[in-house]
Amino acid sequence: MRSIVTFSSARRGAHRAPRSRRVMIGAALGLSAAVVLVVPGSGATASMQTATVVDRAHPVANKYLKQRPVWTQCGDKELRTYCAKITAPRDWANQYSGNDIQIAVSKVAPAKGKPSRVIFGNPGGPGGAGLGMAPYLAIQAPLAKDHLAVGFDPRGTGDSTDVTCQGSPGYSMDARDRDPWNLDLIAEASAMTQPYCDRQSRGLLPYVTTAQTVQDMDLIRQLLGFDTIDYLGYSGGTWLGAYYQTYFPEHVGRFVLDSNTDFTQPWINTFVAQPPAFERRFREDFATWAAKYDGELHLGTSPGAVIRTYERLRAALKRQPAVEEFLDGSVKVGYDQNTLDSIISGDLYTKIDFYSLALDLAFLRDLSATQTKGGARAAQRQVDALSPARQHELVQRANRGVVGLPPLGRMIGDDGESATFTAITCNDTPWPQGREYGQQLAGRLGPKNPLLGWTMTENPCFYWDRPNLTMPTPTGKGLPTTLMVQSVHDPATNYALAVAAHNRYAGSRLLTVTREGDHGVYGGVNKCADKIVNAFLTTGKAPAKDVSCTGEGIPAPSAPAPELEESGEQGYAESAPLRRIAGFTKAVSGYLH
Repeated sequence: MRSIVTFSSARRGAHRAPRSRRVMIGAALGLSAAVVLVVPGSGATASMQTATVVDRAHPVANKYLKQRPVWTQCGDKELRTYCAKITAPRDWANQYSGNDIQIAVSKVAPAKGKPSRVIFGNPGGPGGAGLGMAPYLAIQAPLAKDHLAVGFDPRGTGDSTDVTCQGSPGYSMDARDRDPWNLDLIAEASAMTQPYCDRQSRGLLPYVTTAQTVQDMDLIRQLLGFDTIDYLGYSGGTWLGAYYQTYFPEHVGRFVLDSNTDFTQPWINTFVAQPPAFERRFREDFATWAAKYDGELHLGTSPGAVIRTYERLRAALKRQPAVEEFLDGSVKVGYDQNTLDSIISGDLYTKIDFYSLALDLAFLRDLSATQTKGGARAAQRQVDALSPARQHELVQRANRGVVGLPPLGRMIGDDGESATFTAITCNDTPWPQGREYGQQLAGRLGPKNPLLGWTMTENPCFYWDRPNLTMPTPTGKGLPTTLMVQSVHDPATNYALAVAAHNRYAGSRLLTVTREGDHGVYGGVNKCADKIVNAFLTTGKAPAKDVSCTGEGIPAPSAPAPELEESGEQGYAESAPLRRIAGFTKAVSGYLH
């Protein structure tokens, strides 16, 4: 996220912010651009040109098939999760180069008896750590009976061999500002991303692609001894799942793709569709809901009034950012217009975050007003008056990454996840090169979609030197039925993407959830959808035609659920699948060395 989050030395070990967020402090505090935009030296072009084409599946060398993973318990005993690292080639087209990487894998077996099937899971990103998928899938009762549940951290992230963009310049500028000087800064920051990432990623960056990752997946399948895999992929995991089907059609079982990218088109199509989807979710869902409960939330009596509250607050935070100390001075959080936009966009992924978002908007509105009238000390006194629990919540929310497909230019979690997200989206498919396209795109999308439309300029892919990579286009031809699941107001993966991909993907069935906007549906958001997905995964019986379920509505304001990162399996409501997965991932990570 774009907030300034810094920690005193006494508390640094407990609350360290990801480096990719902390580097934005300089520009946000008004330091010179030279302080922030310092590039360590390039080399990206040479590195990228060494990557080889992976347009087909490669036979696996015996040395990788003969390995015997050492499984060790990871996480609490009741999770029944075991983890191991497997060795894979850095480049599947060059398996005898001697350059290998490690892939972290998790598994949970049925409580009784041997599994008859295996199900892989991926939480999306792309680049999201996925060890938590195994325990998450294992608590889905219909699957737990006969499936071996498997998760993994894709190459580049989590406990697998990682890539990093540590120290690369972030986007602390206001994307709405169309001044040429500001656009120059955005372009410079975008162009500098790849040199930072490539220099620090030990040659791995050009090999962090979907084409390489699906080969890693199939190696896991072979080492586990299954002929076919079932699959549940959320968000960016729909892209990964469709490409696995394309590369390994003979090993495809029952595939569920939930909250869909348009995996039949280049990545750019998916991201261009985000600003209208986020704007729709913000205006039609959140603002309408907040206005309905204005007696409690006090953000505006109509959706338009709620939006005006946001715009006034954004302008105020741009004029005078608020930098406050929390938790007895151990944590400093800075709020500006970018922080506000990130908080809002991050809370649109699931409706159970709406109440927390409303509370944050009211807090920031009052904080900004206090600072304007009484100065920084008055604003700090307002923060000091908050309970420790509320202060901790505000710090945690300011430093929380997105779960699911993030908007371009926004961080999704720690450095490895963000770096992997950037590598995959920029490496996989072509992008227009140069600043002109992004500026034209922002000029077209920004006026009607101001929450995110102007940020289309904030994209390192417009300056990325891609590897020599061509991947086959997923078509679905010759595959078993693929079940696609989508809510109509999903902010991160526009419903139109699912419809377009479905129309081009042979044999697919589309399950639409109306009156719903959550990103990530299966696993608690909608009972009707869960029933259909479970029937498909357990029996193989797919709907005969496209089907729909009706959403269960946005709940009335209530106390926010505990943060999953703190409370693990029991903490977050079942209606937030991707947050539950993130909690499981945290619970089972860090046990492999």
